[in-house]
Amino acid sequence: MSRRVVFLIALISLAVLGTAASPWTLPGGGLSAELKEHVRSRYGLDLTVRGRSTFAVLPIPRVKFEDVALAFPDGALRAEGGTLRGELRILPLLFGRIELSDFDLTETRITASAQKLQTVNWAEIFQDGSAKAHARRLVVTKSSVRWTDLKNTNLDGLNAMIRWVDPSEPLTVSGSARWRDELVSLEQASVFPDLLASNKISPFSLTLSAPGARLMAEGEAQLGDGPRITGESTIKTASVRDFTRWSGVDLPFGSLLQALSISGDFSMDRRRLTWPAVSITLGPDKLEGTLGVRFDTERPVIAGTLAADTLNLSDLFAPFNQTRTSSGSWSEEAIDLAGATGADLDLRLSASTASLGRLGLDDMAASVLVQPGRIEASIGRADFYDGTLKGRLSLVAQNGLVDFRSQGTFSGVKIAPFLAAVGEPRWITGRAQGQFSFDGHGRNPADVIRQAEGRSSIELTDGELVGINLEDALRRVEKRPLLASLNWKGGRTPFDKAEAQIVMKDGVGEVVEGKLKGAAVQAHLRGQVLLVDRTLQVTAGITHADAPVGQSPALAFDVTGDWDNVAVTPQVRSLIERSGAAKPLFPSERAPTGTQGPQATAQ
Repeated sequence: MSRRVVFLIALISLAVLGTAASPWTLPGGGLSAELKEHVRSRYGLDLTVRGRSTFAVLPIPRVKFEDVALAFPDGALRAEGGTLRGELRILPLLFGRIELSDFDLTETRITASAQKLQTVNWAEIFQDGSAKAHARRLVVTKSSVRWTDLKNTNLDGLNAMIRWVDPSEPLTVSGSARWRDELVSLEQASVFPDLLASNKISPFSLTLSAPGARLMAEGEAQLGDGPRITGESTIKTASVRDFTRWSGVDLPFGSLLQALSISGDFSMDRRRLTWPAVSITLGPDKLEGTLGVRFDTERPVIAGTLAADTLNLSDLFAPFNQTRTSSGSWSEEAIDLAGATGADLDLRLSASTASLGRLGLDDMAASVLVQPGRIEASIGRADFYDGTLKGRLSLVAQNGLVDFRSQGTFSGVKIAPFLAAVGEPRWITGRAQGQFSFDGHGRNPADVIRQAEGRSSIELTDGELVGINLEDALRRVEKRPLLASLNWKGGRTPFDKAEAQIVMKDGVGEVVEGKLKGAAVQAHLRGQVLLVDRTLQVTAGITHADAPVGQSPALAFDVTGDWDNVAVTPQVRSLIERSGAAKPLFPSERAPTGTQGPQATAQ
């Protein structure tokens, strides 16, 4: 063969190869019609091609369609405006049939309906897919998702790959998208569609990560009339507060909680998600028990029973620390329960040791109920500073107003360590018992205090007043009344019983009964506790233990000042009146109006 013939054959071969490798622009109708029928029969999707159609043979037979639309017939899902690329199966192509082995959808706008997707017969689709040759891979890039019936769930910058090579292998999904301006990654998800389609149990796995949160689950799934998923899961978030703020997902007390993790075996169906044996880590504390979430109600309901060795509930009571401003006055900022009542909660808690801010509880049994605009918390029983405590608190918001109610009882409480725990000096000892109730209503803490009503009573037995010896003070008053005011501090006053009752109305607590009884002295209290100003105006009258009823006090003290700086001072006038030399300066009877009294008296 001559060189010319060889050279000519080479040129022809290069031309053929170049022609096969170059994409051909095809007239509309033929190729797109074939592909439309293929997509319709194999996947149940309607395909519309509005732009150019191109075809290339080498290195792999492939097609490209511009400005396409893919949709389920009932409108459950629709992808519009993107470019569809696909690789063709060679064998069907030789027989004049179009079958895609891979899909690549770029820059498309996906619109979906969650309710309609639930009605799609996925079992039939997967059954058909497992029985026939199907696309091995679907790649979606630079796309977006808009939901017609879900709020705040739109995705942008979607890049995902769905891969299913063979029915004997699992279908896998991975990808990422931007949700609420943050990157969310589906690291991996896998399931066996052919098993699900035949109503058999399929293994599954799922790993999903978001800013500060991560979900991992694996187990078994089954479709049919009663879809069900069982397995083991772990949910972690570095801060529930940050997660709820970013995601918009409503959780009870979501704005108050920090690090949280939930792990254990779970079961899920259409009605509920349950962990029959769950381990929850809340900050440094670990709780164990049962937990469940119901979906068949107007709002999701979280219910559970949990127990812990140690439990710090200070974060839940943080808003109470914000009821006062930096200057010490009651806050005028509106009370907002929305951040804490995002979802319904019915929880039973028990802990060997629990802390509420500065207060400590042992062997606590409590419950928490959260409903729209309502929070109720109760302590059924707890050991409280060597005694016991029971209490109940409720907050109900309606029409911009909050109704605050609390009540409780306590018994056998050692008062000195309690005072030390709340940061007060140990000025009194003994065991306390009593009860309290407090009701308030308003838009902000200041309004609640201004309208506060309630009643409190306390009784202490076998205690001491620390910092004063009243018996010694009475002796000094009898001998040198004027000098007693300069030297009254120091020592202790033992007593058998001390009690007080306070009735609150419109933010003012009236001491209706207050007395102390010891072996040598007794005391009577009267005055007011002003909740609005956070001040005291109380007078304590001191007499000998055997003094007759109604006798004027031999010594009186004024207890005044704000709650954080209480001052106890002797009444100077009463001391002066007891002085024989100074008593005439304070006549016991006033001169009648209009008459001239003596300018001075002498004895």
